[in-house]
Amino acid sequence: MKKIIFTIGLIIILAGAGLPFFNGLMMERIIKQSFDEINHRNAEKGSDIFVEIGQYDRTFFSSKIEWKIKLKALESLYGVEEIIFIESADHGFSTVKSKTSLEKNKWFMDFVDNKLEGKNPIAVITEYKLSGDIKTTIVLDAFSYKDGNAVFEIKSGQMVVSSGKDLNNIFSEMRWAGCSIPGKFSVDNLLANSKMEKNYTYIWEGTTSLSIENIKAVGTKESFEMANLKSDYELNFNKLENVLSIGLENSIKSITTGQGKIQDIFSKININNIDAQGYEEFMASYLQILNDAMAQIETAKAHPDTMKKVFEKQLESIGLQLLGAYEKFLKKGFEIQITDARAQLPQGNIKGDIILSLKKDVTMAALVPIVIQPSKALDIFYLKSNISMPYELFGENQLLLSQVYPGMQTGLFLKEGKNVIHNAETLDGKLLLNNKEVLLNK
Repeated sequence: MKKIIFTIGLIIILAGAGLPFFNGLMMERIIKQSFDEINHRNAEKGSDIFVEIGQYDRTFFSSKIEWKIKLKALESLYGVEEIIFIESADHGFSTVKSKTSLEKNKWFMDFVDNKLEGKNPIAVITEYKLSGDIKTTIVLDAFSYKDGNAVFEIKSGQMVVSSGKDLNNIFSEMRWAGCSIPGKFSVDNLLANSKMEKNYTYIWEGTTSLSIENIKAVGTKESFEMANLKSDYELNFNKLENVLSIGLENSIKSITTGQGKIQDIFSKININNIDAQGYEEFMASYLQILNDAMAQIETAKAHPDTMKKVFEKQLESIGLQLLGAYEKFLKKGFEIQITDARAQLPQGNIKGDIILSLKKDVTMAALVPIVIQPSKALDIFYLKSNISMPYELFGENQLLLSQVYPGMQTGLFLKEGKNVIHNAETLDGKLLLNNKEVLLNK
């Protein structure tokens, strides 16, 4: 009996002693699988981002990895061909923890040595768990540096990003005290968090939130200050009906400029019943168009005299090509809602709600005849809108109060006391504007 107990105990001790080695193997597997997945996804999207392992040295209790991110866009924009990371890991008995350094990047070390007196303000710590989960914490210490006559003050911050080894669920949280150029510009207390789950290549379901306590800019002639910005984004995916809904809610306590102060700014935008396949195709088209345009602009950099013309031409080309991509959204039930939009101005309050939706599938070509026969829009669109704003904002411009279209019985807006109001709705094959039918061409 004693021999059995001794043998079992010895097995447990040996197994425990081997955990660091096993965890080192596990870490290597997670990293390589993650990199393969990142490269696969980027290639799928037509992106030139590529991550690779240059060197991987693993011992019983530790590992040292050199890996890099290659991105052509970085080289064209900043003159940086790649970012090199040195990761040093300790194999624990339950997890592996590593520290990551940018020490092999000359551009980074030159900045640290020349601007920060050799004090690196960035620390990166990653934890690899047996389950395959990865958690990375990036800590930024406060620092300041001088560039010309300007002094830049960067405050402390921290970002935590966690995911599974398949990278299908990503959670992030960031806190940053802000930055400033004393007497000229400042950003205070930025908070951001995100919880996203991958469904398809471009469909990530979840929520993202951002808040900034204050943004301030002081100029010689004009000043600007924005207080308490909050923005919440949400994407929901109805797998049964294969449609998406996107919601965006924004609020700002106040914006102050030399022209006055705007307060209680709020809007809620919902885009509903987006065809999921159309969304995937649109995003693929959009990124391909953008990548092609960037390639043209990069080629033109060799001829600075033509750079501006090439850039303008590419912007025009992107707009035309995207017209075809937008068509993928024109499905029955597609709807845009702007609700509870409001703002308090010195002249008075603005508030409004707008709903625009498609009653059937359409193409871009099918929309062209509306220019000649506006009544055809009634077969395609449903519209409902209500808007109120101060009359003082109109000044001497009375166009929106005039009957600019022959079939209108009222202006787009009506004067009501100190305000102007607008309401419109398509109902029973008619367009009602301020409770009067607009007589459209038949």
